[in-house]
Amino acid sequence: MGRELRCASGHCPPRSSVATRMARPSNSWSQAGQSGAEPGERAEDVRILLPNARIGLEKTPEPRLASPRFRKAGAIALVIWIAICGVSHASGAGDSLSWVINLSVVDEKNLPLPHANVEVRVREELVNTSSTDANGKTMFTINAPGTYSLKIQKKGYLSVQTAVEVSEANAAQNVDVVLSSAALNRESVEVKGEASSPVTETTGSPTVLDPAKAKDTPSHPATVVDALPLVPGIVSGLDGSIRIAGFGEDHSALLVNSVDATDPATGAFGLSVPIDSVRTIEVSEMPYLAEYGRFTAGVVAVETRRGGEKWTYSLNDPFPEFFIRSGHLEGVRNATPRFNVSGPLIPHRLYFLEGAEYLLNKHEVRTLPFSESLTTSKAINSFTQFDVIISAKQLLTGSFHFAPHSQQYAGLDFFNPQSVTPNGNFHETTATLADRLVIGGGVLQSTISNRVVSSDIAPQGTASMVLIPTGNLGNYFSQESRRANRVEWIEEWAPRTFHFAGIHTFKFGSVLGHSENVGHVYARPFLIEDATGRRVQFINLAGGGGFKLSDAEPAAFAEDHWALNSHLAIDVGLRREAQTITHTSRTAPRSGFVWTPDAGKTVVRGGVGVFYDSVPLDVYAFSSYPEQTITSYNSLGMPVGQPVLYLNLISQEAQSNFPLIHRSSKSGNFAPYSVAWNVGFERVVNRFLLLRVKYIQSHERDMITLQPEVVQNQSAFVLGASGWARTRQTEFTARIGADSKRQLFFSYVRQYAYGDINDANSYLGNYPFPVVRENRVASLPSEIPNRFLLWGPLALHRKIRVIPHVEFRNGFPYQPTDVFQQYVAGTFGPQHRFPRYFSLDLRVSKDIQVDAKHSVRLSGTVRNVTNHFNPLEVHSNIADPQYGGFFGTYDRRFTLDFDVLF
Repeated sequence: MGRELRCASGHCPPRSSVATRMARPSNSWSQAGQSGAEPGERAEDVRILLPNARIGLEKTPEPRLASPRFRKAGAIALVIWIAICGVSHASGAGDSLSWVINLSVVDEKNLPLPHANVEVRVREELVNTSSTDANGKTMFTINAPGTYSLKIQKKGYLSVQTAVEVSEANAAQNVDVVLSSAALNRESVEVKGEASSPVTETTGSPTVLDPAKAKDTPSHPATVVDALPLVPGIVSGLDGSIRIAGFGEDHSALLVNSVDATDPATGAFGLSVPIDSVRTIEVSEMPYLAEYGRFTAGVVAVETRRGGEKWTYSLNDPFPEFFIRSGHLEGVRNATPRFNVSGPLIPHRLYFLEGAEYLLNKHEVRTLPFSESLTTSKAINSFTQFDVIISAKQLLTGSFHFAPHSQQYAGLDFFNPQSVTPNGNFHETTATLADRLVIGGGVLQSTISNRVVSSDIAPQGTASMVLIPTGNLGNYFSQESRRANRVEWIEEWAPRTFHFAGIHTFKFGSVLGHSENVGHVYARPFLIEDATGRRVQFINLAGGGGFKLSDAEPAAFAEDHWALNSHLAIDVGLRREAQTITHTSRTAPRSGFVWTPDAGKTVVRGGVGVFYDSVPLDVYAFSSYPEQTITSYNSLGMPVGQPVLYLNLISQEAQSNFPLIHRSSKSGNFAPYSVAWNVGFERVVNRFLLLRVKYIQSHERDMITLQPEVVQNQSAFVLGASGWARTRQTEFTARIGADSKRQLFFSYVRQYAYGDINDANSYLGNYPFPVVRENRVASLPSEIPNRFLLWGPLALHRKIRVIPHVEFRNGFPYQPTDVFQQYVAGTFGPQHRFPRYFSLDLRVSKDIQVDAKHSVRLSGTVRNVTNHFNPLEVHSNIADPQYGGFFGTYDRRFTLDFDVLF
C-alpha cells in the first residue's frame, strides 16, 4: 500500500467522509487526510482526493444516468488516472514521509510559557507557524528531511532561534527551549508569565513591586532597598534600616538573581543594585518554598533586567538639588545622576546592560544648627550584565555589581552631634556567573558567585566619649576595620513535569557556601555622666585586636508542586542545612496549598513551615572585642567599690528540645529558628478591583542576645541564644484600576511584635552602642500596630502623570533609659511611642517630546503637603529634665527633577 499524504502546514482536515475531505477548489493536486498512524509510520490505506472538489456538507445532487458508451469511456479514463497517480505516488514515496516535532517552551524557573509564537522556516521561507498551549507545548509536522529554523518569541522575553535537523531515521523529535526574560521599557514591566490557573504557580503569595512604578513615586528611590517601604509589611526604621514583619535586616534574606546579597559579617543589606537595573521585586513574608533559606522574617527576591533587541538609553536626574534658606543658595543638597544603556552586542545572541549612578546626599538634621546639621553620604553604584544565548537550550549570564560608598557623621542627631559620630567607608562587589541548560525537558541552573564587603569605621578624633542624658560629648569610642567575603555555588534542577494523580513539578537543589571575616576592633575608654555633669561611671576598654573567622554553609532541598486538579495544588518541601561555625545542622520541613473554587477569581492560600537564621560572622568576633572594666561613683564623685571586669563570653546552648536541630557541645552552637504559618484570601472582584487578605503568625526562638550576667562569681557580658519573639500580622491590600498607568495600591496592616529587645546586633554591628544593656521584654523596635498606605500612578491627558503617596501609622516604640544608659524596668502601662505619623507626598511629571527619539521629563515633588508634625527625636532618658518631650520635624519641601529619555 502507499503512504498517506499529509498537509504541509500540519493542520489537515479531520478524517471523515469523502465529501468532507474534499480539497478546496484548485488547479493543482491537493494532499490531505490523516490516517491516525504514528508519525513516520506507513499508513495502511491510500486516500486519493479528486481535484476541483468542493468542501462542504451540502446535499449531494442525484447523479444523472449516462449511456453505456460514456460509462465505458469513463471507466477507462479512471483506470488510466489511477495508474498515473500510483506511479507518481510510488516515485515520490520517499518525499511523502512525515516527521513530528514536539516543542516545549519554559521560562528560567521551568514554568511553562503559554502563547509563545513559533515560526518554522527552511531557507528563509516560512513553512509553518504555531503557538504554545497552556502547558507551554505545541506540535507541528514536517514533510521533508532537511534543516529547519525555529524562532520562538513572546512579549517580555528574549527571542530564541534554533536549528532542527530532520532526517529519515528520526521520525519524531522533542525540542525543549528556555526563554530568558527581556529588558522592558520604562512604562511597562511584566512581573509574571501568564498562567492558565493559580494552581500552576507556587502556593506562596509574594508581594510584587513594580520597579517602573516605584521609582516614579515621591520618595524617588535610587536602589532596591530604598523602594521596599512601599510594600505593606515593610517600614524604614529610625536608623534608616529596613524592617520586615517587625524584624531587622539580619533576620531576612536579600537575593539578587538567586544569589545572597547580604553582608556575611553583619547580615545587613548594604547598598543594593540600582532600581533602574531591576525587572521585578518580590517580597515574601515566610515563603513556604524549600529553596529559600537563611531567614526567619522574610525574603526579598530581585530579578535584574536583560538587554533587549534594541539599544535603549536613559539619563535620569542629571542636575543637582540645592539648599535654599531664606532665599539664599547654601550649596548642593543632593545629586543623583543615573545613566542606563542596554542592547544587543550581537543580535539574537549577546546582550549587554549597564546601570550606573552617582549618589550624593547631604541629609539635614533639623534639630541641629544648619552649620552642624549635615551628614553626607557618597556612593558609586554600578551594575553590569551580559547575557549570551548559546543555544535554544542554554543561556549564560554574567553580572558584576560595584558599589563603593561612604558616610560622614553616621548616626548624626540631636543627642550625637558631629564630633561624637563616626565615619564609615564601605566597598561592596559581587560577581556572578549563571548557566541555564535545558536537559530532558527540565532546566538545570548552575550559579557561582563571590561577594566581598570591606569596611572601615573611624571616629572624628581621639577624645573620650561622654554619655549624658541631655546629649553626648567627645569622640566616638570604637574603631573597626574588616573584610568579609562569601563564595557560593548553587545547583538547581527542575525536571520535566511528572504525571501521577495530578501534575508534579519537582525542584531539587544544593548550595555550597564558604564565608570569611578578617579584621580588628579597637576601643577607647568612655564616661557616663548625669545631667549636671557629675561622673557616674568610667568604663575602660582593654585588649581585643584582630580576628579571622571562616564558615561553611552547605544546604540541600527538594520540593514538589503537586497540582491535583485545576482547583487544588499543594507544595511540599524539605530543606537541610548546616553552618559549621555554629556547630549545628538543621532540618526545615515546609508545606503550603492553593485552592481556587472557581475559574481563578477566588484563591485561598496557606502554609506552615520552619525557618532558620544564618548567624552573621561578626557574632563570633565578639571574643576578640576589648573587655570592659567598669568603675561606678557615688553622689560625691567617689568610687564605689573596686572596678569590675566584665569578660566577653560566648555561651554554649544545651541540646534543644526542638527535634529538628542538632547541636554539638561547643560554645556558640546557635541556631535561631521560627515556626510560622499563614492563610490568605484573594478575590478578583472585576477587572478594576483586586482584593487580598493575609494573616501571618510566627514564633521565633533562640534569638541571639548580649547581656551582663554573673557566671561562676565572675561578671561577664554573655553572648547567648535565649531571646524570643512572637509576631502576628494581618494585611489587607487592594489594587484599584485596570490600566497599569492608572492604578492605586491601598494597604492596611495590623501588626503585633513582642519579645526580647536586647538584640546583640546593637553592639556587634557596624556602629555599636558602647553600653551593654540588660535585657527587657517589650514591643520590638519597629512594631507598627496600624499602618495605612496608598500610592500609585494616575496618567492624565497631555502626558501628565500624578503619583500620590499617603502614609498614616502609629509611631515607633521607644524604651526609656536611666542615668546609667540602661533600660528602665518595664511596667504594665502602655508602650512608649512616638506620636502618630502622617505624610501626604505628591509627584507630578510631564513628558515633552523633543524629536522622534528623544523626550524630556519634568517632575515636581512636594513632601509632607499638609506640614504635619512628625517628630524626629524624643527625650527618652528619665534623668533628662525634658524627659518625654518630642521635637524636630521635616516641614513641607519642594523639589524639581529633570530626566532625559532616549
